[in-house]
Formats: sequence, C-alpha cells, structure tokens
Amino acid sequence: MDICEMRSSRNGKFFLTGDSDGNVTIFNSETGEKFGSYKTNFESGGNRMCVTDDGKYFVAAAYSMDLTLYETAAGKELYKDDTFFHVQTVLFSLDEKQIFVLYSDIMYTRTIGVKGLETERNISDYYPDSDLPLKLSGDRMKIKFPGKILKLEKSAMDMLSHDGKIYVAVFGGGMKCFLPNKKELWSVESNVNEHYQRIAYCEKYDYILGLGFKYNEPRTEPFHFVDVRSAQTGEIIYTVGLFRGYYYVFIRNGEGIASSNGDLYELGEKEFTLKENWFDI
Repeated sequence: MDICEMRSSRNGKFFLTGDSDGNVTIFNSETGEKFGSYKTNFESGGNRMCVTDDGKYFVAAAYSMDLTLYETAAGKELYKDDTFFHVQTVLFSLDEKQIFVLYSDIMYTRTIGVKGLETERNISDYYPDSDLPLKLSGDRMKIKFPGKILKLEKSAMDMLSHDGKIYVAVFGGGMKCFLPNKKELWSVESNVNEHYQRIAYCEKYDYILGLGFKYNEPRTEPFHFVDVRSAQTGEIIYTVGLFRGYYYVFIRNGEGIASSNGDLYELGEKEFTLKENWFDI
C-alpha cells in the first residue's frame, strides 16, 4: 500500500496519511503513536482528507460525490454524503463546526449534526483556513479580500495569513509577503527550477517555511527541501534537504515535518534534527 496523500490538523498535533487502497491512518505527531487506522472511500489527487485539532473527527472523501465524517476514537461513521458534484478539497471551518467541500468554483458547506447543505457558486478558490476572507481568482493570479484585489505576476501555489500579513508562494519559485492594503513587505526568489508547494508559519521562532520541489531535468537530489526564512524579512535562515520519502506535511505548529516513510524532521532555530522511522507508517 503506497502513501499518496498527507494532511495535518491546523495546529499540526495530528496528521493523516491516505494510501492507494483507501486506508486512512491518524498519527499523534507529539507522541509518534498511531491514533487509529480506517478503511474508507478516500481517493487521492486533491486534498480529500482533514482532521480536527483535537483529533476527534476526520473526513475522508473520494472525487466522485462521496464524503464521510468519522468519529475517530470509535472508528464510527457519523454520516456520509454522496450529493456533491465532485470533491477536490475538504476543510473544517476555524471553529470546526462546519465542513467545507470545494470543487472548482463550487463550495458546499455542511454543518456537523445538521442535515442539508449550503451551496455557493462562483467563489473561485476559497481559504477558510485564513483569519482573513481570502479568495483566489480562477487562474490563481489575483488575491481577493474585502475591498481590494491584489494582482500577482505568477500563479499562487499556497497562501496563508498570520498577524495581519499575507504570505504567498508563487509558481516557479519564490515567496511574497503583503499587508491587507496590498503593500508588499518583502519578496524573495528561490533557485531556478524550484518552487514551494506548501508554506507554514512557525510561531516559536517567527519563521515562515517553504516546502519546495525541484522540477529541473535532469533532477538533482534531494528532490524536496524546506527553506526556513524570517517571517519579518524573508531572509533565509537555513535549508533542510528531504532525502527520504515523497510526501511531507508540516506538524507541531511548524516545528516539524513528517514524511511518508515515517521520518521526523524537527526544526530548530539554527538547524534541524532528523529522526528516521519515528512514525510507524
């Protein structure tokens, strides 16, 4: 069984792995223990898993109109929906009382414990994770927030907001930091033929982290890496080469990275520690 997707809770205390046979496993990133394994209808190819910060609930979905909410400890299905057009991304709301289901320009909202769906169309890409109501245009080259539109030169790969700042990783490399008034605080470029797939914020050190991928031919190892940067200036602090595994997820509020082969990268202020096979994946 091959791991084909990884997702973490917002605080990174728990993370999920999904394999090609539809098995979903939950890990406690702080203890390393396997919290539970479940046979689901999960299908890879998007972001079709999510878990609450306390690990109490998780969602697994398939592309073709199938989503299930589970109570983790009991391994119990709370309800299943097969009414969606398609499923690309699933997210819990910030208060974890709702589930957002996104596909293209459609967003379904399901309130936990309440029957029925709310459907909103023409939303572009929506970021319920943000403390600002951020949206991306269909081509992912415009960030929309109340009263303002911020145009990008390249498509956004990932985006987050923290403490009134908006951090954006762009295709082809680099990262930018903006204020909501569109003022650019800083902009940095990554190496040629590299770009950041995911970004995360580490509050302990006030770092912004970019999980990168090399797409040059011929490719040079390591194929994946993490750039650790100052969240205030974008200055590079150090770089971590990810030599093992293929899928990675930020955990522990940005203080660690879990890999699909079970390794743990613990990020420190000036260096990192690698613990091989820390998780029994």
